[in-house]
Amino acid sequence: MINRRGGPYPHRRLSAAIKTSQGIAVLDLVSAGATFRQAAAATGLSPTTAWRRAWWIRDFNLPRHFGRAPGPVPPQRGTAACPRGRPYLPTLDDPAPARKGTAR
Repeated sequence: MINRRGGPYPHRRLSAAIKTSQGIAVLDLVSAGATFRQAAAATGLSPTTAWRRAWWIRDFNLPRHFGRAPGPVPPQRGTAACPRGRPYLPTLDDPAPARKGTAR
């Protein structure tokens, strides 16, 4: 009997804390002049995973960069949830809420 865990690879899913620490480590190395391939080798990740983790951190912090409130955790680039381009970030991409009492 096979003991399934509810999905194709649930044992490979990492917590947000691990993804965050990996992404910050990759961003630190890339900011210091390393390539994603070099940063991946230094952190023990594949180059693709290093790239995804770095962009995940950048996307998560993007609303704060523009003075908006942080939103929900964005999907990781290059996955089925975000197949191409920057993911939709509700706190950044939604139009500004209309103020009450303003004349139109």
